[in-house]
Amino acid sequence: MLERMRNRLILLAFTVGAGALLYRFGLTKEARDGIKQVISTSKKAYSQIESMLTDMQGVTVQESVLPNRASTLNQWEKLGY
Repeated sequence: MLERMRNRLILLAFTVGAGALLYRFGLTKEARDGIKQVISTSKKAYSQIESMLTDMQGVTVQESVLPNRASTLNQWEKLGY
């Protein structure tokens, strides 16, 4: 178990290191700027979604009960549930 975890950490470190080297030395300035722009746009979108969900928190929606569901609920009530 520990050996597997150690191997995964080594693989993770290698992957992060390779990614950092590729980002620094393998990409042009325009490509790096494009990646930065994608990250920035993703952060803004996440922030907007988070604020919308926070605003909606605590809001309840009333659903109309379908006829078959109402019938089933009635049957359960008659049975004492």
